[in-house]
Amino acid sequence: MMDDPARPLYERLGGHATIERVHEVFYEKVYRHPWLRQFFADIDRKTIETQQTDFMAQAMGGPARYCGKFPIPAHKHMFITAELFEIRHVMLEDSLREAGVPEALAAQWLGIDAAFKARLVKQSPSECEGRFRTDPIIVIPKTC
Repeated sequence: MMDDPARPLYERLGGHATIERVHEVFYEKVYRHPWLRQFFADIDRKTIETQQTDFMAQAMGGPARYCGKFPIPAHKHMFITAELFEIRHVMLEDSLREAGVPEALAAQWLGIDAAFKARLVKQSPSECEGRFRTDPIIVIPKTC
């Protein structure tokens, strides 16, 4: 991994393989967490890992392979609190460290992740809206 700021973060991280490794570690944590895992109850772990890897690779200057929903429309039906976002963010930070991502590159990745906080975090379930007319609003009480 080279930290030449002129190169895209995707390349400096080591490309797709590094991003994929981080997401494997990260989603292992997410799917074990008693509160977070409930948001993913009906989602195949490998599917979400692949989607998140493709999304972040593209966001970091890698190939444009992501074809899913972007974060704000994908999460508008979920009541995501500041606490929940922070728990997830810390898990990502731990996952970056465990996957051996150098601190400076991990900080850049975490900056990209944190940029979504203001648009994803809601103060009340009333701020949520269904993605479709039949989509339920997802409110999962804290269990830990």
